[in-house]
Amino acid sequence: MMKKKVYLVQPGYLYGNENKSAYLPYAAGVIAAYAFSQPEINERYAFSGFICFFDPIEESLEALSDADVVGFSNYVWNYKYNCELARRLKQKNPDCVIVFGGHQIALRSTSLEALPFVDYLIFGEGEAAFAALLRSLVDPAVPFEAGGVSFRKAGQIVTKEGCSFLQTEYPSPYLNGFFDPLLKKYPGVSFIALFETNRGCPFQCAYCDWGTTKDRVRFFSMERIAAEIDWFAAYHIENCFAADANFGLYPRDELISQMLIESKRKTGYPRRFDVTYAKSESERVLKIVSSLVYEKMSNGPAISFQSLNPATLKAIGRENMPLERFVEIMNRYERNGLHPYSEIILGLPEETFNSFVKGIGTLLSLGQHSYIDIFRCEILSNSALAEDRIRKKYGIKTVLVPSSLHHVSEEDDCGRYGESEIVVSTSAMPFNDMLKANMFSMIVQACHHMGLTKYVALYLYQEHGIPYETFYVKLTEYLSSLDENAAEMKSVYEAYLRGERGISVRDPRFGGISWFPEEMFFLKSAAALGDFYRSLLCFTASFLPNKNLAEQLVRYQSLFAVVPQAEEKQAFFDYDFYRFFSVPGTRLHRKKTRIRIVPPFYRDWPECAVETVWYGRRRSKTDAFLSAESITIE
Repeated sequence: MMKKKVYLVQPGYLYGNENKSAYLPYAAGVIAAYAFSQPEINERYAFSGFICFFDPIEESLEALSDADVVGFSNYVWNYKYNCELARRLKQKNPDCVIVFGGHQIALRSTSLEALPFVDYLIFGEGEAAFAALLRSLVDPAVPFEAGGVSFRKAGQIVTKEGCSFLQTEYPSPYLNGFFDPLLKKYPGVSFIALFETNRGCPFQCAYCDWGTTKDRVRFFSMERIAAEIDWFAAYHIENCFAADANFGLYPRDELISQMLIESKRKTGYPRRFDVTYAKSESERVLKIVSSLVYEKMSNGPAISFQSLNPATLKAIGRENMPLERFVEIMNRYERNGLHPYSEIILGLPEETFNSFVKGIGTLLSLGQHSYIDIFRCEILSNSALAEDRIRKKYGIKTVLVPSSLHHVSEEDDCGRYGESEIVVSTSAMPFNDMLKANMFSMIVQACHHMGLTKYVALYLYQEHGIPYETFYVKLTEYLSSLDENAAEMKSVYEAYLRGERGISVRDPRFGGISWFPEEMFFLKSAAALGDFYRSLLCFTASFLPNKNLAEQLVRYQSLFAVVPQAEEKQAFFDYDFYRFFSVPGTRLHRKKTRIRIVPPFYRDWPECAVETVWYGRRRSKTDAFLSAESITIE
C-alpha cells in the first residue's frame, strides 16, 4: 500500500550576514512527533519533511509536488507567505489536503470563508487535532471528534468548539529524529533549539496569547529533558531558548539549569541558554541567573513591568511587584555582578504620553540604567486585546505593517511574508502622542542605555534634581528639530505608524543587516561623535549656568563612546567625575584628575555594530566606562 505523504511548513528567518543562524521549526516538529508516534498513522502515512525557510514560492511548490497532506504553522511573520504558498499549492494540486494552525489562527475564529484554499483550521494546540485528522482522512469510519477544528462538509462550514489538549507526555521531535535531516541539509546554518520543559501559563495578561487557553501548566518528564540536553550536546547546538512562559517559577527549574551547565562543562554545548524568567520566585531566579551568567551562558534577567500606570495595569489584568521590592531585587543582582534589564510596552490601554514617560523616568530614578527594552504593542490574534469589545472600550486603532525584522541580511529580509498588527493610537494616547512616545523611547534607549548621554543625565538628576523624563523629553524635542539623524528616524516612525513601511532600517556602513531605529540612531551618532557632542554641549549648557562645568561634563561623557579602531586615550578634568559616577551617593568635588581609557578594539563598523549593539546593548558593551582608570593629580 502506497503511503500518503505529509509535509509541514513553518518558515522562519535566517539571522546574521555571513554567519547564519535560525530556529528549528519546533512547533511543526512536535506536531509530527506526536502524529507519527501512533502505529495506525505510521502505517498509512510517510512524513516527508519540513519547509523551514522563506524559499521562493516556486521552489517550495516543487518540494511539495507529491504532497497529500500539508500542515502550515502560522505566525505573524510567515502568515502571508503561508497563504500564498497554500493558494498556489491548491491550484496546482486540488486533491492535496491543506491544514492551517498555529498562533495566528484565532481561537474565536469560526469561518473558513476568507481562506478558500484551506481545508481545515486547527485552533490552539494542534498535536491531538492533527493526528485525529490524519486518522479520519484514511478511514471515514473513524469519527472525527477533535475539538478546536473548522472544516467544510456538504457545502457547509462546520466548527467543533474547544481545543484538544494532550495531558500525556508529548513525544520529542529531537529524540525521535525529526530534525536530523535539517541539520544535514543545512550544514552552514547554526540552528537554535527551542527547549520546552513545561507547557501553559498561570497568568492571563491581556496583551499576551499565552494564558488565554486557561489550561493548567503541564510538565515534561525529567528523563525527557535530560535526553534532549544530551541531544543538544551531541548535535553541537550552540543556542537554546526556553519555550517555558515562566522559567524559574518551579523548584525543578534550578535543577534543569544545572543540567545545562554540566552539559556545557563536559561537552561545550549548548553554549547559551536564553529564557523568559518568572516575575516571582526571585530567590530561585537569582540562583539560576547567577549560575548561568557565571558560565557565560546568559546575559542576565529581565525584570518586566510593561507599564507603571495603575489604570493600564488594571486594564491589562497585570499586577507588578512593589517598586520597593524592585529596588531590593536590583540591588541584590548588582551585588552579584548581574545587570538586569526591564521591559515596557508602548501603546497599552489607558497609557497616556505623560504616564508613559513618567514610568520610564521612575525606572531610571530607581537605578535601572542597564537597559529598558521598549516594545510596541502588537495585537496578537488570540489575546484579549484582539476582542472587538476591548478595542472599542479603549479606542484601540491599529495598522498592519511588515513584521519587525532585525539583524537579517537584505536577501533574507522576509518582511513581505508576514504582517504585524500594531497599535497606533488609543483613547488615552492619540496618534501624535504615540509618535512622540516612539521618539522618546528611541532617545532613551540610544542615548541613555547605549551611553551617549547617560552621565550627563545622571549628573543633572543627582546634583540638580532634574527628572530623567524631563531631560529626555526636552532632548527628544531638541534633537528632533536640529539633528538630521533624529529627523530621519522620526520620518521612519511616522511612516511606520501610518502602516506605510516596516520599522527596521539599513545602512551599508554597519554591515548588510537590518537594525531597529534606536540602534541605527546610536550607530549614526557614534559614527559622527564630534557633531553629536557639539550639539549635546549646547543642550547641556541650557541646564548649567557654569559653562566650564558643562563643557567638562560633556567631554567626560564623550570619552566612553565605543568606536572602531579606538586607541588608548586620556583626558584631564577639574572635577572628580570618575568617583562621582563610580561611588553611589558621592557628591561632585573639584579635584584635578586624569582619566585614562583603554577601549575595546574592533576592526571596523560592521564588527563593532554587531558586537556592541546587536550582542551587547543589554550588557553595556556600547559604553567603555568599565575600561576607565582614574588617576588623581595633587
